[in-house]
Amino acid sequence: MATGGGRWNRRIQAAESAGRLLAELDVNPATQVDVFGMCEDLGLWLAFLPMDKLLGAFIPEGAGGVLVTTQRPIPIQRYTAAHEIGHWRLDHGHGIALDGEEHVLGATAVEREQLAQIFAGSLLMPPPLVFGVLDRLDATGTSLDPHHAYAVAREAGVSYEAAVRQLTHLEVITADHAVELRRHRPLQIKADLALGRRPVNGYADVWPVNELWDDMLLSVRVEDEVVISLPENRSTGYRWMFPSEHSPPEVTTPPPNLRTHQIQPPDATQIAALRDQFALASPPDRPARAPGVVLDRLRTVAGPAPRPLPSAAGADVVGDGYVPARTGWLPARRARRQRLARHAPTPPDEITSAPVVAGTGRRVLSVRFPRPGPATLRLQYRSPYSDTEPASDYVLHALVEPRHVGFSIDQLAEDVDEPWIARARQRQLERPSDPIDDVPDEGETPGDEDSSV
Repeated sequence: MATGGGRWNRRIQAAESAGRLLAELDVNPATQVDVFGMCEDLGLWLAFLPMDKLLGAFIPEGAGGVLVTTQRPIPIQRYTAAHEIGHWRLDHGHGIALDGEEHVLGATAVEREQLAQIFAGSLLMPPPLVFGVLDRLDATGTSLDPHHAYAVAREAGVSYEAAVRQLTHLEVITADHAVELRRHRPLQIKADLALGRRPVNGYADVWPVNELWDDMLLSVRVEDEVVISLPENRSTGYRWMFPSEHSPPEVTTPPPNLRTHQIQPPDATQIAALRDQFALASPPDRPARAPGVVLDRLRTVAGPAPRPLPSAAGADVVGDGYVPARTGWLPARRARRQRLARHAPTPPDEITSAPVVAGTGRRVLSVRFPRPGPATLRLQYRSPYSDTEPASDYVLHALVEPRHVGFSIDQLAEDVDEPWIARARQRQLERPSDPIDDVPDEGETPGDEDSSV
């Protein structure tokens, strides 16, 4: 990319170049961008290799190609691939680019990497996608919280940090707001979506869905978890069940007729023996046990065994919870005072909540997809004690993206004796010490502007 025109203009041109590329490839900017398929559409080869010191690289071999490490989760791989496409697009396919974590994700002082970061963010998080997600969540400006930022990252298929950076670039949030959002850990945000339970794989995404997603398709990645929240009223005896859980009720033997059944009275000798045994076990001169001893015994008694998790075809159920319906209420004394003085409203912080008797709560099932390919989850709202037809059905279709594995480096180059081939095979690719094509404007120094845009 040309170095003239001013640093700010070059940043604008990098973002505009990403938008033009989406238009050239006829990619819908309101949905998640298939950056790996984009490499194929552009005629670039794409390879995934175990690289210890790099996240990715652009290699001008043949038509040019992109290397992405296999040692990072898919969101980082996607952002790295977009970063390398940025080098190909902005540098017109000239010059090798070897990028470590500080160049792809960090605040680098090298302008060439800053422009590639802006390109990658604009390619994977175009304004129609970002603003579409925020409109659905009704989140704008100061009301945007960490859950909203994570939703943008999840829908775009990027990391939480990259989403916060792009929100700043689009001027949705201020720089101070971005600093506040970065203080929140993505793992805790994911746990909040699953009733406090952390995902099995901390790098996996958590997708909350409800009854509005019935018979819809959800695109996820291997080991991602879907949190299904459905209305359930347990006082009716009905609950959401997988088809494999339901079995015909067993026929039990009716109890005997008490009018015709003769009950044998206990033997007097047995009663006397029991009395003697009780008297020996409880002599009157034995001191009573301290309450603490009894409490310690009660604490060591094992509680009821947890109910086994249900099973689902094509997925693993990793969480099963229930959120009861709740309503605001006041302590008895506070409620009496409010009735006596209705003109004095109760401060909101003094109002608590309590479960509603026979109210409709939410059944929350967490499902993990361990294998790639299509999967369909079916749930039925029915009674486990009856053969009657289900009162309602719920179907969720999922398309699970596979994990990307290694690729033979010998298949990428015509001449396998080139130096970079040997270094790549030995996993010793390193970033050159000198910046490539990084010429600051007169009077400027590299990194004199905020590189987190």
